[in-house]
Amino acid sequence: MGLGQTLLTIMALMLMGRIILSTNTSTLNSGFSKDIAEYRITATSLGTSAMETASALAFDQASVDTFLTYSRINELTASNLLGPEAGETSTFSYNDIDDYNNYVKIDTVTNSAIFRTMIFVNYVNVSSSAITVTTSKTFNKMISVKVTSDYLLDYSSDPPKRDTLQFNSIFCYWYFR
Repeated sequence: MGLGQTLLTIMALMLMGRIILSTNTSTLNSGFSKDIAEYRITATSLGTSAMETASALAFDQASVDTFLTYSRINELTASNLLGPEAGETSTFSYNDIDDYNNYVKIDTVTNSAIFRTMIFVNYVNVSSSAITVTTSKTFNKMISVKVTSDYLLDYSSDPPKRDTLQFNSIFCYWYFR
């Protein structure tokens, strides 16, 4: 084997090494993107599930067994008392939306990350151009569900920062005769 053939063999090995490295990098990046998407889908599912569970309950403790009219708005739970009532110790005993205020749940999903779900409930004023949190009793409550994990990262910043997915929904009290 001459010098020319040796150089061609070395160049072929270098080219093959570069192709293998490029393929491995591409595969690694694809797997990483897949994992990030999977964490976000799981977090979205947990947030949506929490929102739907709360939405199946009564608007307020005062409306669990009866209906309210605007003249009875003072019977609604005070904003500083939003949360579970006495004796409501788990989500199975919750009977109205605001029982979820300051609720925290840690979920360990099989073959995935550990997720932390936090729920906050506030009275809100709704106008045509703005939604504002208020301490006054209204027939509108906003539920904010925040889901986070050590594996939910925002890569648009350098270095990447932990990301939190937030879901908001406004629930209004309506009674039709």
